[in-house]
Amino acid sequence: MKPATGAQLWSLRKVLREEPEATFKKLAVAGYTVVEPAGFNISELKIQGFKPEELKTLSNDQGLQMVSAHFQFSVEEASLISDCAASMGIKYIVRSFFSNELEQTQDAYKEAAQSLNQMGAIAKAFGLQLAYHNHAHEFEVVDGISLFDILLDYTDPDLVVFQPDLGWLGYAGQEPVKIFQKYPGRFPIWHLRDIDPVTKRSVAIGSGMIDFQSALANRDLAGLEYAIVEMASDTEDPLGKILSSRQVIETWF
Repeated sequence: MKPATGAQLWSLRKVLREEPEATFKKLAVAGYTVVEPAGFNISELKIQGFKPEELKTLSNDQGLQMVSAHFQFSVEEASLISDCAASMGIKYIVRSFFSNELEQTQDAYKEAAQSLNQMGAIAKAFGLQLAYHNHAHEFEVVDGISLFDILLDYTDPDLVVFQPDLGWLGYAGQEPVKIFQKYPGRFPIWHLRDIDPVTKRSVAIGSGMIDFQSALANRDLAGLEYAIVEMASDTEDPLGKILSSRQVIETWF
């Protein structure tokens, strides 16, 4: 199945605030059909400086669907976050655990998995699907077991799916296909992020070290529905790189 392709909006936050209509139009003209914002401010109930409904309208007006969004929240905040996410019309509510949030122990990751299950159950009640986005620290091996495997083994597949970031997987020396083979169908939404082999900084898709072709050849095994292009926050000309990346991706599907 051909996945829908989209753009992660966090690295575009500056240009999006300055020229929201023009930015969404450029993404749509390039061929993207979905977008994914991040950076929710729970005290203001805004995401990337916009009210959820406002950002939805801006993207929809250019024919772009907000299919997912990144939120940092606790179990106690899950209902409020899910309510805001539902107002955006998204399908996936995405959560990460940053390296300073968890101890690198099996017990800490088992507890984190249970928290994800609780968040996922609340999200499900709002018609949403919780997804977990990886970085590199989850792939540390503790007493012979990958901490990432613990998250997958101890989360309910109906409540928690995963958003593999192929850039972070490559950075951590992981092979996505092996993970897809071990946990088939649990990866419906991906981050496509390429990295320079020397600097490890984000580069346009297809110009770095990440082997996208082998992963994409196994996309049905993974359960891929949406492929989201992402640039790191400090990337130079992130919009230009996201737009040029779409030209490369177009040749893959």
